[in-house]
Formats: sequence, C-alpha cells, structure tokens
Amino acid sequence: MYITKLYLENFRCYDKFEIDFDKDLTVIVAENGQGKTAILDAVAIAMGPYLSCFADGKARSIRETDVRQTVETAAQTQLEIYRMKSQYPVVIGAEGDIDGKKITWQRELNNAKGRTTMQHAKMLSAYGRRMVEALRAKDDNNVVLPVIAYYGTGRMWNDSKLRNTIKDIDLERSSGYMDCMESTSSYVNFGHWVKYAVMSAMEMERIIAEKHLQEKNPYREVFKAVEQAIVTCIGSMGWTDIDYSFVRQNLVLKHKTHGILPIEALSDGARSVISMVADLSYRMVRLNPDLGINAVLQTPGIVLIDEVDMHLHPSWQQTVLYDLRKAFPMVQFIVTTHSPQVLTTVPPESIRALRWDNDLIDIYQPDFSLGAASYQLLKDIQNVDARPQCVPVVKDLKRYLDLVSDDKWDCPEALELRKKLDKWAAGREPALLRADMDIRMRSFRRKQHEKNI
Repeated sequence: MYITKLYLENFRCYDKFEIDFDKDLTVIVAENGQGKTAILDAVAIAMGPYLSCFADGKARSIRETDVRQTVETAAQTQLEIYRMKSQYPVVIGAEGDIDGKKITWQRELNNAKGRTTMQHAKMLSAYGRRMVEALRAKDDNNVVLPVIAYYGTGRMWNDSKLRNTIKDIDLERSSGYMDCMESTSSYVNFGHWVKYAVMSAMEMERIIAEKHLQEKNPYREVFKAVEQAIVTCIGSMGWTDIDYSFVRQNLVLKHKTHGILPIEALSDGARSVISMVADLSYRMVRLNPDLGINAVLQTPGIVLIDEVDMHLHPSWQQTVLYDLRKAFPMVQFIVTTHSPQVLTTVPPESIRALRWDNDLIDIYQPDFSLGAASYQLLKDIQNVDARPQCVPVVKDLKRYLDLVSDDKWDCPEALELRKKLDKWAAGREPALLRADMDIRMRSFRRKQHEKNI
C-alpha cells in the first residue's frame, strides 16, 4: 500500500492544492507556517476509512481548526474591522495503490455542524474490511497488514518507570494501529510490550530447555526484529543494544563508551530517534508477528514524520533518512524538513519545495540534490543565503566585494572596509582570499591598459 497523490480544498492554508508523492520517499520543504504539517495531517485524515475498520484503529476527522479561514473587512470610518469566515466544503482527496491496483477516495466536511464523510472512500474501506475478515480466518499467517503511523513534533520518549502490570497488553494483531495517527502519542505501549516480550521470552526459553526443543523462541525473534531496527538507526552513534532492565524497571541502551543508560538519560536527539524507531518497529511486529525477525524488513506501509531533523546534530541529519530507509525498506516515508543536511541525502525526484507568491503556491522540484554541498541546497532549494544578511559585517563584506567588481578596490571606502574585514576574518575568510586573486588580475589588466594609452 502506498499513496500517490493528495488533493486539498479549503484545508488549512490551502484553497485548492494538489501534490504527488514518490512511492518510496517524499521530502516536503517550506518556510514555517506554509503548509508542510498540513499535508501530513491531511494524509492522516485520508487514511481514516481504512483504520476505522479495525477495533483498535481510529479515524481522524476534519476538525474546526482545519477549515480554511478568509478575511472579510468592514470599513467603519477610520476603523477597519476584520472578520474571519470559514470556507466550506473542506475536501481531502487521495489516490493510492493497493496490491498493484489504483484506487481513489475522498473525505469531506460540508458545514460546521456536519461530520467528516466516508461515503466517497468505499474502495479504501473495502480493503480494510477485507483485511479484518482475513484476520478472522483460522489461518491468518499469510495476511500482511500495512503499518500506518504519524510522528509529529511532539514525539519523544517521556514515560517514567514501567511499573504498571502487563495484564492490559493487547495481543490482537490490530493493536498495531492503536493511536497510530496521533502525532503526539506517548510510547508507553511499546515500553510495556517490551517488558511483556522479555518476560515471555524468558518463560519460553525455560520451556524449550525443559522439553529439549529445537525450535526458535518466537518472542526472542520478534524482539530481535525491534532491536535490529533500533540499532540500524542509532548504531552510527555508538549504541549497540536495547533491553529491558528489571533492576531499573525501564528500557536501557548499551554504548561501547558510555555503558548502560536508561533512555531518559539520553539526549533529546537520541530519544527522538529511538522513540520513533522503537514505536514503528513495535507496531510492525504487532501487526505481523508471524514474520518473526523479518517483520520489520517485510512490513509495507505509510509513515509520516514531521521535521525529521528535529533535535539532531547536522552529522546525524545526514544519515537519519538513509538509516530509516535501511531499517524499514518496504515503507513509504512522507517527511518534512528544514535541513539542507537532510536534503543532500535525497534524490531530487523525492523533494517537494513549497513556494508561495501571495495566495498562489508552486511546487518546485530541484534538478540536483543528492550528494550536493548543503550550502548549495540552502540557496537553491530553500532560497536562503549561506550568510545571515542581517549581520553588519556581512553587509560590509558584500559592499567590499561589489567595489572590487567595479574596479574600485583601492578607493578610500574599499580600503577602510578591507581593514575592518581583515580584523574580523583574521585570514580565514575564503571570499577575501578570492577577492585578493581577483584584485591582482584586475590590477594587471589596469596596468596593461595604462601602457597602451
């Protein structure tokens, strides 16, 4: 299952808008407040008809805050009164692919007192009902459920010690859909499941040993699948294992230098990645436990991540998407970012840069990105200068370089600026070194010209 296109009408900042998605990875880029998260939220709402078919699934609806607002002004003498007007209908349409078959569906909110419709999403609902019926069969081993998950900017491991009993663990396969579209959901379900899986694995190992069985421990296999995904995504930072500590009553990670630490002791960046990867892999092994250690590698689905670079050092930003795609190769990722370090790891056909001109929006796809210098993508894709233009010395540098270009490098203003810039840069500014080379060439040409006069 993957989504290929999204159509929006009167949703958040969008009047009428359409965007297509790559079947493997789409990275959405835009300035703050210009509709990146709105696209992810719309996809989450679009998936509602499928999720609502399952007992543990919950469909997100179009909310009052999702309705596009327009300004109406009423002039009263010298005072202008602004009134906001809600625009209906709100429409979320989508196209997707299920088992090689193209489907289309749509959800609407037609007025303030109405409900989000599902009658135009029968094809997606029918697929969900088929999956539910297949799960009821005596032998459902061959049924592979797609993972659906949304990780917003509120994602973070913030749960305290896992002292609660595990009697409330939901063992139904569809429990992998529980709270999957809540972008700020906690990770307590995963934490309790790990405790349950570790204890069950210990009990199963005792049974296997007592009965001299040769079969593999199924609980250990699914836990290995989760551990493998987590290590794939954080191994570059030196972390090697995740486990449940009965002494600490919490999840711990092992590091070759730092030793064994609880997740709460890690940095925000590490916790952000671990929380997301742990939750996603947990959902996969809940949805498809019969895949065992291959559950993470063989489960398809759609995963939404807002600000995939959140809390990460630039070096980690350059690996986060590569690691995620390696850990979850069957998943379609739709993510947002502000980071050129992320963009340089993405092929141009996967990038969607949103550019607004008043009320008109254009989706820009670059010609070049994968492996490019991050400062180049900062300018080419994000329309941001590599130097902060608000800093006075940057303005001085620009003025000086302009004077050099105008053959005025030796005028009083240029000489004064150069003195100031040399003190600032202390010989470490490449632009000034290049300017010196340019000045030598220009000086030579000036002398040649004076000889010929």
